[in-house]
Amino acid sequence: LWCMKNICIIKTGIDVSKILEQLKEYPEDWGSQKNLKNSELLDPNEYLVTADVLQLVMGGVNSQDEYVGDTEICIKTPAYEHHSEILKYLSKYFKKMRRCGFLALPPGEQVGLHIDEGTYYLSKDRYHLSIQGEYEYTVGDESIIVKPGTLLWFNNKLPHKAVNVGEGVRITFVFDAPHHKKNPQHGKT
Repeated sequence: LWCMKNICIIKTGIDVSKILEQLKEYPEDWGSQKNLKNSELLDPNEYLVTADVLQLVMGGVNSQDEYVGDTEICIKTPAYEHHSEILKYLSKYFKKMRRCGFLALPPGEQVGLHIDEGTYYLSKDRYHLSIQGEYEYTVGDESIIVKPGTLLWFNNKLPHKAVNVGEGVRITFVFDAPHHKKNPQHGKT
């Protein structure tokens, strides 16, 4: 366990080969957000989201006027059953996982600075398990280079961003776990 104030490396050198095999076995599970267009703020021919998402458990709402960040609704997607290797590995460390999914980011691209907002996040810890590629991860004023096979916790209540600094597509598994004193991060609850 190696920790800074806002980022904690829980484990490195994790064998993610079986997880990658399942991702390759079900390529049709990808694509829920790839190439979303921002028709109001930018040129409608430009893409706002270059990352691709493969959600296993997504947030939900009861009505159109609800904000997904303010609900506890978690819905398993059809892809959930296809990706048992990631779930099996993480169940060794986490009794409950909530919203989770894989994020793919092309070389040189970034997920811009943001904060995960809403009441849902107040009782959750957020983690990454890096599957493929290298990325620079910044939380507040701290930055690290994340390599495949790295499990980390970070403070998602602060501004954070990811930049793919590798040659290939960066894939990471992002997941939430309810606050618990036994969560493998440095004692934050």
